[in-house]
Amino acid sequence: MKPQTVDYLPLNHIPSQGIKITSPFSGKVLPLAQHPEAFFRFATLGPGIMVQLSSHKIVAPFSGTLLQAKNAGTEFILQANNGLKVLINLTLPATQAITRSHIAQLNGSKIVKGQRLAYFDMRELEQPLLASLILLNGHHLGALHFSHSQVNAGVDTLLTLIIKK
Repeated sequence: MKPQTVDYLPLNHIPSQGIKITSPFSGKVLPLAQHPEAFFRFATLGPGIMVQLSSHKIVAPFSGTLLQAKNAGTEFILQANNGLKVLINLTLPATQAITRSHIAQLNGSKIVKGQRLAYFDMRELEQPLLASLILLNGHHLGALHFSHSQVNAGVDTLLTLIIKK
């Protein structure tokens, strides 16, 4: 199996200061190392960040394409216009489910930064809902930085990916 590369990213479209990814969620920012599931905690799919949600909506962090929405709206795979792919994952407590949700887009849909992807009812949840944003093809691009302890969906930068020179 060939090692994963990101040669298809048109790096000439990436600003020299890096890629800023707007938060698709609102809530408290936590390092991925605190994720309750080892699969995410050890960055098996790639580097990322976690947010303890305080709001019921998920918005597109950039313009591009919704490649997949799966697991009843708890997972989204998105591709930015510059080629960067991310996984947005919601982690529910084992004993709970989201009973009322709405996925606003279908697989293959074009998305615009800030566009609502999904919303759901959090009132019946006993524990906070955790959401992760994982860079699926950003392994070789550079370091991730986050500076906010709280973020607002569609407004604040959740991550900055610094490009290796």
